[in-house]
Amino acid sequence: MTSYWLSAAAITLSCFAIVTAATSALIALAAPALARRAERYSPASRAALLFRVRLLPAACATACAFGIALPVFLCFEPRDSDETFARTLIVAAAAGGAFLARGAWRAAAGRLATARMMREWQARGRRLNAFDSPLPAFAIEASFPTVAVVGFSRPALFIAEHVLRECSADEVRAMVLHECAHVAHRDNLKRLLIRACPDVLRRGGALDRAWSSAAEEAADARAAAGNPRFALDLAQALIRVARLASRASTLDLASTFYLGGSIESRVRRLLEPTDSLPDPSRPLGSVTACAMVCLFAVLVVLAAPSIHQCMETAVRFLP
Repeated sequence: MTSYWLSAAAITLSCFAIVTAATSALIALAAPALARRAERYSPASRAALLFRVRLLPAACATACAFGIALPVFLCFEPRDSDETFARTLIVAAAAGGAFLARGAWRAAAGRLATARMMREWQARGRRLNAFDSPLPAFAIEASFPTVAVVGFSRPALFIAEHVLRECSADEVRAMVLHECAHVAHRDNLKRLLIRACPDVLRRGGALDRAWSSAAEEAADARAAAGNPRFALDLAQALIRVARLASRASTLDLASTFYLGGSIESRVRRLLEPTDSLPDPSRPLGSVTACAMVCLFAVLVVLAAPSIHQCMETAVRFLP
């Protein structure tokens, strides 16, 4: 019986590793083209599209491994099977386990680091009540011109003291609206999910940068909300904060008003908004999507014997 469950784990983890590696490679190759194509859409739609693409390798691997390979194995593999493990299968299973463990470790480490940073900043910060923020807001002494929302379930806003000194009250209010938009979009949770993805995509690669840029522009658009005065205040605040920064932001899991690098595209979108940007077409509504999932499940059930035979053949010929 122990051998049976070891075989189930090996098949499942091997499938997870293979699908993860294959889909990650495809997404990495397509990432620059996808990022360019997404530029035609509005910032919010672009951010949502790129986020889904970023999670695609992990989603495909989870569906194939735990939604197809494992159930098919459990239903069709004899309990008294005495098959030996091929070395290739063992290596692939180890890789799958490593992917899952790495993702879980990064998620746990990220949550702990974020919680520790929040406690430290709140302990040495002073409470701000002047900007009508719906979030608990604190002023902190920091070398970087920090304006950031930190946390997932109970986020808090932190603003560097020299940002408060250099920016006008209207500019600070505009930045507060920008950070509140990140909270509304759940961007910190999305950053954690990206960090936890058990894939082989390089962190900070083209897709991550494209999503981060789109998320910032989407927060800008929500904060400005079509109001030219708010848009001007936000653009001026962005220019002032960028001038105060001597390096890029190092906050991985926080939504930071300025990340470093060029601000030209964000300022241009704020001062010259384009209201005619389309949203991606959505041929599948929620009901249709559920129907497609159910149809896929039925097809898997019907094809399960053939899938099991393919799995048996593949395992038999592995070196």
